[in-house]
Amino acid sequence: MAEKIKGIVLKSSDRKEKDLNVLLFSLEKGKIWVTLRGVKGQNAKMKLAQNQFCFGEFVMENGKNGQIVTGFECLESFHELSENIDHFFEASAVLEVVDKLKFSSETEIAQIFLLVLKTFKMICFGNLKNEYALDKFFISLFQTLGVPLYSDKCSCCGTKAIDRVFIDYAGGGLVCMACKGYGSEELPKNVVAALKILTITDFEKLGSVKFSANSELQLLKILVKNFETRFDQNLKLIGILT
Repeated sequence: MAEKIKGIVLKSSDRKEKDLNVLLFSLEKGKIWVTLRGVKGQNAKMKLAQNQFCFGEFVMENGKNGQIVTGFECLESFHELSENIDHFFEASAVLEVVDKLKFSSETEIAQIFLLVLKTFKMICFGNLKNEYALDKFFISLFQTLGVPLYSDKCSCCGTKAIDRVFIDYAGGGLVCMACKGYGSEELPKNVVAALKILTITDFEKLGSVKFSANSELQLLKILVKNFETRFDQNLKLIGILT
């Protein structure tokens, strides 16, 4: 029986001369491998379905070796992501993070799926400074996964109006000097300010915010380290931090 899902293409691998295996991040099933038959042919009807970042509706049927895509409708190609090298690296970083995640519920899948689409739209059409959308993606991801980073008080003792702010990678969260542990890192005031602003600013309004020089890149390095520590995953983020 045919089944329809909405999915974003994460990556692909060769299967046969003209076939591809594609990893989708789908709204209904999370991450799932499907097969696109004959898609590498010059006149293939589903040619767009093999492209990384592409968002569409996929019609699948059970085959001998898994799910076979028998129909496809492109909802948004996000081709702009491949036309700008900075945008390409940012969007690729988003997909790399999703590829590392393990989901705990259907609600979590749906929330992160929508977060990825929002991030792609802002990278493509938001006219933002580099790294703003990616910073916001990480911050929103932590909130969605139940491990929010920013708070106006120490996550350990509850002290407010902290003068010196540290991030506790081991325990998670921002802490005061009295509560910092081994491996905690002090955050520059400009980074704390950028983290606060991005936490409370909606995606659609990111174009109106500005930070001091290099704050967005400094913050990104901290967000990446926080992700890697909390979820025991290493990220390559080619073109972003390399």
